[in-house]
Amino acid sequence: MMHKKFYASGFLYHLPSQQILLQQDISSQNLLSQWFLFGKHHTEKEDPGIMFKNAVKEFLEITIPTVHPIYSYEKENTNHCIFYAEIDELQDFSATNNSIFNWFSFKNVLKLQIAEQTKHDIVVGQRVIEAASRKSRGEHTFQ
Repeated sequence: MMHKKFYASGFLYHLPSQQILLQQDISSQNLLSQWFLFGKHHTEKEDPGIMFKNAVKEFLEITIPTVHPIYSYEKENTNHCIFYAEIDELQDFSATNNSIFNWFSFKNVLKLQIAEQTKHDIVVGQRVIEAASRKSRGEHTFQ
């Protein structure tokens, strides 16, 4: 029996500074290489949220306790599940052999070299985060 393909991805979010952490592949030596989310392909019946946690642990060597779903969609016979995780500390992460990491405000993300789908995922993520913030303050949301 063939399991459905999943791709779980997302970003880390630092509430006090309202910045997100993205990564850039530097293995190609291309100065215009795109920024992208943390993600991982999987075909087993693993929970997509756990897959995202594992991707973050693999890239950054940190454990995130809780992930929040943003949304999911199907593309090219793969279910894409997008998440974010809040972290308390705005820390710098060392470059690896293939990637560098940097924090960006939502406004600055739109200026980056980034795929349209990734940009869309981040914009939807920002809306989900803002709705959760309004809800926590007791304001009306459509959530």
